[in-house]
Amino acid sequence: MRQFSAVILSLVLLVVSSFAVVAKVVDPGPPYTNDQFLEIAQERLPNSMKVGLVEWWARAPDYLRKHVLNSPSERWSGIIKCNYFGFRPDVSGPLNSAKCEEDDYQAMQRGRNSWTADGQWIGPSDACVKRDKRTRYGELICD
Repeated sequence: MRQFSAVILSLVLLVVSSFAVVAKVVDPGPPYTNDQFLEIAQERLPNSMKVGLVEWWARAPDYLRKHVLNSPSERWSGIIKCNYFGFRPDVSGPLNSAKCEEDDYQAMQRGRNSWTADGQWIGPSDACVKRDKRTRYGELICD
């Protein structure tokens, strides 16, 4: 009987542990190390940016690495995307990445308001739709 109880207990623990939520990666804030970036990026970046991330990061230019490692992790996807489009943090004028990165971050924040914490789509409120305030790209702005 004891062996049977031990087997049942082991199975229960195995099943429970398989459903356990994986702990989030600790984000100490900038500046980050290369290893911290690669670890945190697996949680923060969109899936499309995770493909080949290690190889891409090894080839990334120094100015981009420094900019990413010294920026908050929630802004990494915008930094990488804007760099891909040709904007750079180390130049002045229209090719400077600051506006592109800020626009991307603000769009991401607006999008988050359309989801609940458990991942359910709630969409914009009726008042927001009626107000019809939009970005230059046609996205609703619900302040």
